[in-house]
Amino acid sequence: MKITLRLLATLLATGAYFTSVFADAPSDYYSSCENKCGKSLLTALYEKIGPHTTISYDGLWTVYKTSDVRDNGKVWDMYSTKEWTVGQEHCGNYKLVGDCINREHSFPKSWFNDAKPMYSDAFHLYPTDGKVNGQRSNFPYGECANGTTLPSNGSIRALGRLGKSTFAGYSGTVFEPDDEYKGDFARSYFYMATAYNNKIGGWKSDMLARNSYPCFSTWALNLLLKWHRQDPVSSKETKRNDAVYAAQKNRNPFIDHPELVEHIWGDKKNVNWTGSEIIDPALTLPVSGSTVKFGVASVNKTRTATVTVKGVSLTNAVSVSVSGTGFSTSTSSLSASSVCSDDGTPLTISFTATAAGSYTGTLRLTSGTVTSTVNLTASAVEGLPATPATDISDRSFIAHWSYIGDDDANKCYTLTVTDVDGNVIDTYPRSVPAEEEEYLVDELEPLTAYKYSIQSASGIKSNVMDVTTAAPIPSIQFMYAGDLYFTAEPGEPSDAAEILLDIDNIDTDITISVSEPFQLSSDKADWSTSITVNPVEDRFYMRLFSNTVGTYQTSIKAVAGDYMNDDAEVSGAVAVSPSFFEDFEHEAKGSYDDGSLQGSACRWDVTDAGIWSSTTEAFDGKNSVRLGKTSSSVLAMAEDKTYGIGVITLNARGFNDDGAFEFDLDVSTDQGVTWETVTHHTVDDTSAGSYKEYTFTVNRPGNARFRICQTAGKRINIDNIAITNYTAGIIDGVDSDFNSWDAYCRDGQLAVELADESEVMICSLDGIVVFNGTMKAGTTTLDIAKGLYIVNVADFARRVLVK
Repeated sequence: MKITLRLLATLLATGAYFTSVFADAPSDYYSSCENKCGKSLLTALYEKIGPHTTISYDGLWTVYKTSDVRDNGKVWDMYSTKEWTVGQEHCGNYKLVGDCINREHSFPKSWFNDAKPMYSDAFHLYPTDGKVNGQRSNFPYGECANGTTLPSNGSIRALGRLGKSTFAGYSGTVFEPDDEYKGDFARSYFYMATAYNNKIGGWKSDMLARNSYPCFSTWALNLLLKWHRQDPVSSKETKRNDAVYAAQKNRNPFIDHPELVEHIWGDKKNVNWTGSEIIDPALTLPVSGSTVKFGVASVNKTRTATVTVKGVSLTNAVSVSVSGTGFSTSTSSLSASSVCSDDGTPLTISFTATAAGSYTGTLRLTSGTVTSTVNLTASAVEGLPATPATDISDRSFIAHWSYIGDDDANKCYTLTVTDVDGNVIDTYPRSVPAEEEEYLVDELEPLTAYKYSIQSASGIKSNVMDVTTAAPIPSIQFMYAGDLYFTAEPGEPSDAAEILLDIDNIDTDITISVSEPFQLSSDKADWSTSITVNPVEDRFYMRLFSNTVGTYQTSIKAVAGDYMNDDAEVSGAVAVSPSFFEDFEHEAKGSYDDGSLQGSACRWDVTDAGIWSSTTEAFDGKNSVRLGKTSSSVLAMAEDKTYGIGVITLNARGFNDDGAFEFDLDVSTDQGVTWETVTHHTVDDTSAGSYKEYTFTVNRPGNARFRICQTAGKRINIDNIAITNYTAGIIDGVDSDFNSWDAYCRDGQLAVELADESEVMICSLDGIVVFNGTMKAGTTTLDIAKGLYIVNVADFARRVLVK
């Protein structure tokens, strides 16, 4: 059986680094940094890359279209195996791995207090799975031997795990990313210490030293150096470096010249750096002193491992030799050109045992005076080996075994999973693909002991492996539609947004906070930047309130014990915003044309439409728009409305006896380049001369415009269009009836707020009805015992904790 190992590759401290041929830095880009080392070199690099163009936080999505895209056109995610569709599936809300993608501050924003320009620097912000991003929270990166990996979602697997640090010098909770990306993240951290060297001394984290050199605490620097050496620069990074450079006009020097790390923090920090330094001959892969682990083999069955042999500046062929019982290699020599190529060259090592036991060996690579020695380990058992589980979560794990042949006609083995008492769990035993050597076992209970074993077609049984699922993973999610964006007049609060809470596996009070001038409330009466909620509560309210004109940004932060989530990004504007009301009284042109017309509120682009002056046709005044007899007539805003579009109200009628008509209402947030259909509307009860008012909820933040595209029918009159500003907080997928009432605790009483007179039923958690009847429009308060209640109105329910 063949196993392909991705070995972590160290760049040797002797100076064996790949030079800038991999990236596209201008030839003299780093000339001002030459002949320096240590802190002086760091300062010179800061002066070079610190000044840069600041990208907006929303602008990162545009950068990702070129910086983080695989060859197949899908977004590259370093936190999960999901390959995302470019421009889609943005968070919002998530429950599982693979639900949505967001912008991960690999260098957590809480460490620098959400400050700009770090907040949106693409060199440390990556598109990542939202659920895994939430698990990582703002914990430091690190290494943990027995961390918890989030459950898989079908074939989509989380990458990375959360647990107690096992790296020397630190014992706190850390997030360990996938081996493939550890070097990427290390070089992102070295970039942050360089680009913001004038600021990093004031940032707070267990990874930081609170100074401008060496910037990192001892354990963190050792960790980052290890990762940088073990996982060298990849083509993914060099392509990303070029793409971000195009947007930000600065580069990550540790991708262009990985050896800079050693000259600033590592083994050459007292040696001056030159961009053209001679690279000593070296074998960089596999790492000298590292170990290739073959795992558990079956006696007399061969297992193979493929490693990459890679080097620089070699002129002699690489001789290959293997020692140790049971180990052998596919060749005794590799050409220097193949080893020194960009991708190196593969080497296959085999292991075959004639008896059960543990085995060790050595792989030795030699080119002239350059030598690399790698350890080999393996063990063998009689029969079919089952091997330890990996990716252990609170609900799942991945079972492993070694393939020995002897599978059935469907190429399958039989996997059995039992509880600790030997009772087979539901849906097992089951057939599993034998050659894959792994299978996801899910739908399990947290903190529960299980056993698994494997059996071949002829009845060969494996050993039994023990595994215990992890503790439940705490989670707090904020549920809202799209982006949270608020608009307000100076001195007047914005509309309040209702934000739902989805809380799992947390039994302590939760502190929720934002920065000024945003405010939070649990009862719509008392507003502050921080509130405390009980885990049984399911929502809170947010608004923007300031006397000062400006644009603002914050994160919503939820903290419960060691758990923290600050994923929710909020923005808003305080401005004197003119109301948008279009009555078309500015200009009349009584013909069906294609072109541009000036309205009272903005300019309009028309296709087969015009503005007619006729008091008998207008809703009021003299003018109204008339769309033509074709199904291709369009009335479109030619200018953006600032502060977004909330609700559009318009008056329309069929012209004369033309009867029913249909139209699409579209919205654009990119100046009319692309349009999204909000709704398709059919009007079949309109008679000549009878206007009716139609209301459409759009809720798009920022600069936006809308259009009406006739799709069926004949002539249409449209007049008096009003647009409100964007209002945050309507929950995606929730019927408008849900938003027509509310219930909350205020001053120790249960308050029910209704837009219209409604039937209301209130029950305690044990099912006792405390109110069942009609309540009038407005706010009604009930003085009832403290406890958790369910309030039902119009087939919707809200949970309220009276406290």
